[in-house]
Amino acid sequence: MLDIRQAILKQLGENGWTINQLAKRVEGQVARRTVYAYLRGEEDSLSKTVSILLEAVGLTITTTKRAKRPRKEQNK
Repeated sequence: MLDIRQAILKQLGENGWTINQLAKRVEGQVARRTVYAYLRGEEDSLSKTVSILLEAVGLTITTTKRAKRPRKEQNK
């Protein structure tokens, strides 16, 4: 499973974009330094920043239910 940072970087690659192009796309909403620092793993980012970056590359977050694991039977 990809984390959010990895998903954004993967989508950048699929879009043929660089981090610089993404930073330009979100200019005025997120500081260029913040985009670079977050995507390089140098700092964690606030959810608002991550939300803007996800939207810019066309990704959304969805939740999925994990399948329940069968319980192990206890020895009696």
